[in-house]
Formats: sequence, C-alpha cells, structure tokens
Amino acid sequence: KINPILITNSYFYKQTTNKFSKRHQSHDITSHHIMSFSSGDSFPCVVAEVGSYATKMGFAGEDYPRSYFRSTTAILRGDPSADNASNAAANANTSNASNTSHANANANANALSMGIQKRSFDFFSRPLNYSENHDEGWEVCNPIDATTGLLYDSTCARRSSSTYSSSNTAALMQESRSPSNPVSGNSNSSSSSSYSSQHDSSPLGECYTHFSNYLTHGYQSALCTKSDTAPLMLVEKAYNPPPIRQKLMEILMEEQSVPAAFLVRDAVCACYAVGRTSGTVVDIGHSGTVVTPVYDGFVETRGIRRSPVGGSMMGQMVLSHLDGLYKTKKARMKYKSPVDYAMPLYQVRSEGHVARQEPFHTLARMDVARLCMESGTGAGVAAFGYVAMRDLDGENVDREGSGGGGGGGDMMQMESNEMYQQYANAPKAPYKLPDGTVVDFSQTKRFDVSELLFGKGGKSAKARMEAVQEAKKRLDGMIAKASEMSKRANQGDGSTGVNTGTTDVEMDAILQMEEMAKRKKLARGLGGDGIPKKKVSLLASHQSLMKACAPYLQTSIGEFTASTIPSMICESAFLCDREQQSQLLGNAILCGGGACLATSVLSTSNATLNDGNAMPERIQLECEAILQAQTPGWKVKVLSPGIAERSICSWLGASILGSLGSFHEMWVTKAEYDEYGSAIVHRKCP
Repeated sequence: KINPILITNSYFYKQTTNKFSKRHQSHDITSHHIMSFSSGDSFPCVVAEVGSYATKMGFAGEDYPRSYFRSTTAILRGDPSADNASNAAANANTSNASNTSHANANANANALSMGIQKRSFDFFSRPLNYSENHDEGWEVCNPIDATTGLLYDSTCARRSSSTYSSSNTAALMQESRSPSNPVSGNSNSSSSSSYSSQHDSSPLGECYTHFSNYLTHGYQSALCTKSDTAPLMLVEKAYNPPPIRQKLMEILMEEQSVPAAFLVRDAVCACYAVGRTSGTVVDIGHSGTVVTPVYDGFVETRGIRRSPVGGSMMGQMVLSHLDGLYKTKKARMKYKSPVDYAMPLYQVRSEGHVARQEPFHTLARMDVARLCMESGTGAGVAAFGYVAMRDLDGENVDREGSGGGGGGGDMMQMESNEMYQQYANAPKAPYKLPDGTVVDFSQTKRFDVSELLFGKGGKSAKARMEAVQEAKKRLDGMIAKASEMSKRANQGDGSTGVNTGTTDVEMDAILQMEEMAKRKKLARGLGGDGIPKKKVSLLASHQSLMKACAPYLQTSIGEFTASTIPSMICESAFLCDREQQSQLLGNAILCGGGACLATSVLSTSNATLNDGNAMPERIQLECEAILQAQTPGWKVKVLSPGIAERSICSWLGASILGSLGSFHEMWVTKAEYDEYGSAIVHRKCP
C-alpha cells in the first residue's frame, strides 16, 4: 500500500521547489530512484500510457512526457507469405543480439506475420504514397477499442469502428458534404467500402501487436534508451479486466524484456497528480467519459460510471458547425469553391482540391475541428444556469432540483432565456480555416458543444441517449461474438458445451502457480517433459482471452449512462459507502483532453483566452444544486490541474508515483514473473 503522506508531500514539493534552499534540495524525493536496474547509477523508471487519442511516454519525475504521438496510425498490409523470408532473416540476424534487440525483432516479426509492412505516425498533412498522390493499400488502426476503452479487439468491434461514427456522426458527416460533389463523392464511397473489407479481414489480437510497436516506437524515437535498462510503469484503465492485465504483463516481460514492471490505475494517478489519495475522478477522454471513485488510493469499482460522450463526439459537432458557417459564408460572399465544407490543409494544397480516400479524409477534417476546439473558438463552457435553445424544446429529462411546481420551472426557463439572450448578443469569435476563410462563431454555438455534457433535456439529452444505445448495441455484438467463438472452440475440442473455462482470477493464479516448476524449462523453449515447446498461435490465445473477458463486459463495467457529468459524479459517490461520500464529493478531480475547454465568453484579446476555469466552476455549482436539494449545506470542491496539464493528468500522477524512493518495493521483477507467471499482477498491482 502506497503511503499517502509521501504522495502529498511529493505533490506540494513540485509546486514549491523554488522556495527551497540548496540544503533542502539535496533531499529531493525524486532523487531516490531505483538503482538495482542501472548498475548503481541513479536512473528513473519509464512511465507509459496508451490512450484512445494519444500515447505518452517519459521518465518518472519529469513534468511532461518526452514522447507524445497519436494512437491512431496508418498501416500498410502485404502478403504474409511473402514476408516469411524476411522474417526468418530477421530472426537469424538477432539470434546473438541483446535482449532488447531480440524483443524488438520479435515485435517486428509479429507485425510481419500479420501482414503489416509499414507504419506511419504522420498522415494528416499529405498522402501516404506521396509520389503517386494516393493512399491505396493503407488503412488506419488504433489499439484501443472505442466502445470499451480497453486494449480489446473483436471482429464486431472493428467492423463498427471502421465507420468511425455512430448514427449521429454519420448524419453530421452526411450534412457536411454535398451529395452532388463531383470531386470527392464517388471516390470516397468506393474507397470506404474497400477500406471496410480490408479492415474486417485483419487478424484477431492485432491490438496487442500495435501496443508493443507503440512502446518500441516511444523507446527509439524520444527516450533514446533500451527497454531492458529501466523499469516500466504502465498506466491502465481503472476498470481493466484481469485477463487483459495478465496479457499486458506478458507483453512487457516477454516481448519488451523490461527488468521490472508495474500496472497502475489511471484514476489513482489522477488523484496523485493533484496531491490527493481520495476523490471522484472525472476523465473526459476522446472516446468517452469515465467517472471513477478512488478512496485511500484504491479504486471503488462499484461506483464507476461511463458515458460514450467524449472529445470525439464534441469534435464532430464542431465540424458540423464549421461546415455550416463555411457554406453560409460561401453563399454570401459568392466564393468559387468546388466543395461545400471546411477543407483540411492537404486538400487546400492539392491541385483541384481532390479529396483523399476514407477514412483519411474524415480524420483530416476532424483534425481541423480539434484545432478549432483547442484554440478556444469552437467550444466553450457557459455559466451555471445556462440552457441552450436547442434544449428548450421538449421535456427536460434530467432536471434535478428544478422544483416540483410548474411556476418554479417557468421561472427557471425565463431566467435561462434571459441568459441565452445575453450570450446571443455577445460579440462573435472569428476563426480562420486552412483555406483562409474567416468564419465567426457565436457564443451560443460554442456552448452547444459543451452542453452535450451538461444539457439536461432537448437535443443534448437525445444525442447522449442515442450514443448510449449505439454503444450498447456494439457491446452486445462483441459479447455475442465472444460467446460464439467460445462455443466453436468447445465443439472443436469435443467438450460437452459446458463452460469450464477459467474466468476466475484466483483459479488462473492457482493453475499458474502449479506450473511453477515448469517455468525454467519453458523459458528455455522446452516443454515440461523436455520436448521442444510448440508455439501457440496468436489467434488461439486471443480467442481464450475474449472468452475470459466476456463475463466482465456483462457486468457493471459494460454499462453506459446518459446522465450529465454532475449527475454522474453524484451517482458515483452515492454508490459507495456512506462514510466515504464526504471525501469523494469533497475532492472531485477533473482531467482528460475533453475537459480542456475555454472560458464562458471568449474575448477578442488573448489575455484570458483559455484559462480553463469555466468547466470546474460549472461542475461544482451543478453538483451543489443536486446535493442541496436533498441535503442543504453540502459543499463540493472540484480540483483540476492547469489546462496545459489536464490532458496528461494521469501520466503526471504516475510520474510522481514512480519517482518515490519507497516505490522500489512495489515492482514486479523479472524473477517474480518467471516464478509465479502473469497472475502475480493481481497480487502486487492492486
């Protein structure tokens, strides 16, 4: 168990470093790094986090990751049979190399065996086949599943994620394009179908190959070190199932050959980043929002609440606003443009404004929306009590504390209309598109984006409900696919159809500890009876992994909610014990890239462009309004790092944790892994 005093002291030490003298700085807590893996020299561990939007890697004790790149990459597939010769040559050349080079060769060999020939981390600004000006044969991949947010792969999940949109997104994309566009209409439709067929034919379990390749890329590109020289701390999801945790430990130990590893929950790290050990963590990520209660450094899994609304959905709305404003500006100014939507930078530079094939064209356009949001122009958070005009139509489905009588509701609606009129008359915020066109964002359009998280009725609540239904549909398909594969495997083994698989964590640990005596022979490539070990295919291993994960996806981990963020915070705290609720509600931690929204009213000057204080204040007042309706006088405190550190909050907390001098006792060493197997992760990594 981590000492909370050390965590708090480390946080406040980083905030007041300049106030200490050199005598006090000699006792810096970050100087007590683990020394047993660096030949006596002080050397920090490596902290890695693979998220749905970006992958972050760096050294413990530092304020920012050294390696930061998008998790969505482009890959070029080829014939696996044509790569057998190069694969054998790679294995022969690295037979006498070090452990790190051997691990990297294994990762590359796995990629080649699956038909992955090339990988590109930069494909937004130009075609991948630049000389021929096309992207033929390339496709995009992301190791994180958009539905579950985990390193989980299935045929149904890939088929749904290949469209990169739910029903709402497809409608927005259809509205943003002109059906009579002669430049990009036909080519995109044909290429989209070809991409879908290619993406569905990718092998199962490929997400773990991408995960290993991302770690190798981070080591080689920015860290400039080898994986076997320092321990690795991996930040994982708070609801990560035990089978996936064991799989990650196997990849770190066997493919990356790290000397020691540790898996830490992202919600716990977010608490450490703000100097707390207890609190309710609100993580607004790219693929969704997760609210996790953390008490005394441990995750309360029963209180986890998930919503499919995140940065991706907000970016889609910003993109639809940009397309509408561009189309209006084009009609008013009589622009001669072949398209009726906001073009990305590559399309502006190309001759004839030719669009790339899908999904590269859509991803490039989403990058335009991201830049617009990050500038503070495309999205903002309104003050407490604001109700968007699009949410005034219809019944408010989530109006806590609005009063029981109709007169109270009418009074609140009148106040909301007055606030809406004030924002509607505020000056507009200009934004310059890649082609030079300047569009003006009204304040109400900026607030419509954040109302996807706060809106209690109307179109905002309807959009959340439709996103939840779409996510549940995809999740049910994933569970059905896992059950079908499990049934097929049982029939192939000649079993009776009764599920006797080891889905229990303790049973897995017992079985692996019983094979303790065989570990040394297995490490040398021999079976338990001295016969050379037969390598298990990746497809078979991933089928068993899907079978083991299916029961966890059917529990509360797979549940989604359409509630607002303040309602999710209160629901999460109330699902925990009564004596824990005061600390959980007294420390609400806001983090994630989707939480980096601008101030309420964006001024023309850059002095207060994007201080990021609007969302914490809105969440605090909304939560207090919900709680004080039942318990008057209850106060809520929302903690959040600066807007520059909010998107890396979990990584920053892991960096603080890895720099503690007392943390060296927590590592899972290579010797312990060889003795107990991957099940030791459940005992040493809570």
